[in-house]
Amino acid sequence: MKVITLFFEHITTWGLVWFGLIFWGSIFNAIFNYFLGDSHSLAFALTAYLLGLILGLLGKYRGWSWIN
Repeated sequence: MKVITLFFEHITTWGLVWFGLIFWGSIFNAIFNYFLGDSHSLAFALTAYLLGLILGLLGKYRGWSWIN
């Protein structure tokens, strides 16, 4: 039962960061694939998801509500 409670506390606290990583990272990855060709390079994917993570962290610490 404690694991479930910890999981929900983590999601409540870091949900915006996870949203930035997964959602915005996927959007940036699709944009990179569209404009830079269908290269499927690991560097492009990591850069896209890193940008999503940074956007999520900025949203969490600056209190941006529009990001989700």
